[in-house]
Amino acid sequence: MRKHALILITLALAGCGSSSSSAEEDLPPEPTADAALEVGSLATRPGDGELLIGSTSGTYRLPKGAKAPTELEPSLSAPGKGEGPLLDLVLRYTGPTTLLASGHSKGGTLPLNVGLVSSPDDGKTWQAVSGIGEIDYHDLEIIDARNVLALRTDDPNSVQVSTDGGKTFESRAAPAAAATTDITVNPDNPKQWAAGTEQGTWVSSNEGNSWRQRDTTPKARVSWAGPGKLYSAGLDGKIRLSADDGKTFNEVGGSIGSGPKDFLATPDGTLYAYLTGGKLRTSADGGKTWSDLASLR
Repeated sequence: MRKHALILITLALAGCGSSSSSAEEDLPPEPTADAALEVGSLATRPGDGELLIGSTSGTYRLPKGAKAPTELEPSLSAPGKGEGPLLDLVLRYTGPTTLLASGHSKGGTLPLNVGLVSSPDDGKTWQAVSGIGEIDYHDLEIIDARNVLALRTDDPNSVQVSTDGGKTFESRAAPAAAATTDITVNPDNPKQWAAGTEQGTWVSSNEGNSWRQRDTTPKARVSWAGPGKLYSAGLDGKIRLSADDGKTFNEVGGSIGSGPKDFLATPDGTLYAYLTGGKLRTSADGGKTWSDLASLR
């Protein structure tokens, strides 16, 4: 997802001298500016598990068993704000055919940031919900159709909480002073949240009112798979699993290959990852082994 601040980090590193220390050699490479800005989001449709993919290169569907994704052409017409195609969409299902998303316009007369938008018909048509022209969300998490969590690009030290389907949000303090990069909710206990931050993974048992650090893996992508199972994917691509609702984490022995832009664990145990460059990978054994699913480029 979008991390504009990483551009500054990349540029600063370009002017620094090289180091030959083994510790630095073991670190994953810093992303380029293009990689830092690349958007990748994954959502599975309730019922049939069809994969919906939002990216900087477009929006796609990938039915189970399909060899290649089908590109969609989402667009928005917002009275008084403009109209045009949508890109860079962070997509989340709120029901069998209803969606929430945030992203950017691609040409047309819309402002660059489209705020929060919704679709009642599985992505065929879109309407503005809130924040058009003002707000950019780099992550969304759906508790149910009315209760939504969001992370704002311009406010990385807060979690945005909505109880009216995204029309309005209140700001709640993030778990750490470092930026929050990902958030997920336990499907079996909506009061329990987990957040990946620059300082590691934190878990809350009271809807984000207080947090406790449970893992030190920085900038991890986190996703609940079902009862008790919380997965984490680090910048190094290694998969960690907590089998006790986030209290402890252990490596499963597998790696995606690099840190994902988005990471999704599904109720049937299948894992999906979107990697920089538009590569989709999947695991059917809890992250121990991974195979290429599709490529968007």
